[in-house]
Amino acid sequence: MLKSFDTVLTNVRELAAKHSTRRLAAASGAAALFIALGAVAVGAVPGVQGAFSTASETSSISEAPQVRAVSAKARSRVAGGRLSAPISTLPAVTKAMSDRTFYAVVENAVQIAGKGRLAERFAKLSPAQLQREHLCLAEAVYFEARSEGAKGKLAVAEVVLTRVDDKRYPGTICGVVYQGSHRATGCQFSWTCDGLRDVAAEKTAWMKSQNLASYVMLDVQWEEVTGKATHYHADYVSPYWAPSLRETTTVGKHIFYRWVNRHAPQES
Repeated sequence: MLKSFDTVLTNVRELAAKHSTRRLAAASGAAALFIALGAVAVGAVPGVQGAFSTASETSSISEAPQVRAVSAKARSRVAGGRLSAPISTLPAVTKAMSDRTFYAVVENAVQIAGKGRLAERFAKLSPAQLQREHLCLAEAVYFEARSEGAKGKLAVAEVVLTRVDDKRYPGTICGVVYQGSHRATGCQFSWTCDGLRDVAAEKTAWMKSQNLASYVMLDVQWEEVTGKATHYHADYVSPYWAPSLRETTTVGKHIFYRWVNRHAPQES
């Protein structure tokens, strides 16, 4: 398993303290290792082998702007002797990225972060709670957007997290996803109350959903795609509540909305 860059920096700092004449070589070695993490020999994380396989694909992944940016930031800190400075910027996805680069950057961030860079809202959860929240988010992404592109999946995850932050909804991912699921007509996400067995049969889509769930639970600031939307629907339906909300954007086959004002009545 790849170590986090903070660990690499700590090791280099200790080495430099003992051997000051070798500081430059040690720093260069740390920077090179971080670049290798940024490029990612895809498949180092269990469950993602085969997602990207050719040398040319790996090369294009390493050239993703956000991967290069975080590598450059690390090199600058090492070269300047600031070996104890935290790496606060993880590779972040942007709207302009292709799906292939998007998923590669997601994997980069998850690998570099390890288990110690969770967003504040998740940092104090127990391992069991964290695992449950991750599963609920991955399920929501998969069952709502498994046929969507990368940004379509991210859009669903954003809506869930925006609702978690909104006092009109439950304060946990699982609470948001399964809100009203015990009622045949009261669920917020139809797959939670349709009576069907929820099985993630499409393995590639499930893997991507899991990776994306891990990514958005990290302490990373990505370029949002929904405009803080709290609602969405497929573009082939016209729900009764849509006219009462403000449309924010369309991503893939979903149209997204948010409340017109913060005191609006709660509707799904």
